Amino acid sequence: MKFYENIEAERDRIETSIKNFGHTSDHNLDWWLCSAINPDSLPVFVQWPDGSGLLAHRSKNEWRIWSDPISPEKEMTEVIGEFAAEVFKDEDIEVLWCGDVSDKIYPELKKNRALKLNDIYYSLFWPILDMSRYDPVSPGGHFKEVRNAKNKFYREHHVEVVGVDKIEKRFLHKIVDEWRDVALKKQKEDVYDLKYHKAIGNDFKGFLTARVFVVDGNPVGFNAGYEVVNSPGRFAGIIGINNYSINDLGLILWLEDLEWIKNAGYKELDMQGDGGGGLKFKMQFNPVIERKTDTFSIIKK
Repeated sequence: MKFYENIEAERDRIETSIKNFGHTSDHNLDWWLCSAINPDSLPVFVQWPDGSGLLAHRSKNEWRIWSDPISPEKEMTEVIGEFAAEVFKDEDIEVLWCGDVSDKIYPELKKNRALKLNDIYYSLFWPILDMSRYDPVSPGGHFKEVRNAKNKFYREHHVEVVGVDKIEKRFLHKIVDEWRDVALKKQKEDVYDLKYHKAIGNDFKGFLTARVFVVDGNPVGFNAGYEVVNSPGRFAGIIGINNYSINDLGLILWLEDLEWIKNAGYKELDMQGDGGGGLKFKMQFNPVIERKTDTFSIIKK
């Protein structure tokens, strides 16, 4: 395996690997570059002779794998095992995190006696929505509360949806900061806002669309997403952030995203991994759970 740290110089190499082997909605070069958890993390692309690879980040004493290996499914566990063996040769490395990887990987890695795995930290479920079954009108008793909330919101507020290029970045950063402050109070931990700030600073490079929700003249949220690699007709709603400043704002922002995706002609929506209340909210739209992912750490024996 080879390690590549100059990402821009190797952009074609990485994009080719993703084109040939990519299969999750996180297999997007620019979103990966934004998604380091720590400010000092260095993005590193790791490649095998057959062109398959890993998207990873390195910090002082740890590595983090971003999503599944970019490889055939049957080889993913072996790829992570080989990578772990290699990085643990470095005395400074104490832990390797596997972030949101297929739930098939953990039980297989447990069989590798050369590795010591901690318990699964958390798991996510990934719903896929058939857009042909979604009606923006939200008819029927099942969606009565949704309809009522939407009608009330648009009756009481003046709403505009504009491209991110029409809004000063400082307002977008402010939305993220306000979202983070509320999320920290709700979740207490594991609130990752750095990736959203980086996406803003990077002008949403790698995204097909990025739209700002402006209510009564104030930017209060934004949606952004792109097409899923090697999944024709499937769109990924990657970012949906709001500042919680108005009742039902999160719901209305979500409905705006669904309507945009529907009007753009996409057949499916990858609603992104979730659990708990977030998953319950998404399931009311009757998606199908396509996959489950785990996040866990491997430590040096």
